[in-house]
Amino acid sequence: MDETLLLETRRQWYAAYIEGNVGRLDHIESDDLVVINEAGLQGKLDQLGNIAEAVAADQWFSRGCRAEDDVVKLLPYGNLVSIHGQGRIVGDGLARPGLYFSELWQKLDGQWSVVSLHFTTATTTSS
Repeated sequence: MDETLLLETRRQWYAAYIEGNVGRLDHIESDDLVVINEAGLQGKLDQLGNIAEAVAADQWFSRGCRAEDDVVKLLPYGNLVSIHGQGRIVGDGLARPGLYFSELWQKLDGQWSVVSLHFTTATTTSS
């Protein structure tokens, strides 16, 4: 497993998400992406459409926000890697709750692509 490339791709994915850059998200996300959260299940097209609408309505993250991992674990399974942990969005002065997350990444043709994301609000803080 090329952990460095995977973690850099993941960093770019989170940056694109917070920036609302749906073109970059589209490039990193698998066409079969599934997002699971408190709102339910979303496919890639629904996710990207919702982000684009929120950005257009100026209801997305403010400039300067970023994702931070408090806890992150990688479990490799051949060309798949499961990543899970706890993180949060910081940088705009708002008190945002932490999140628990689980991601599944797949390497195809030398490129990492996210296949699945599951996240939920954290009820505790990391230590």
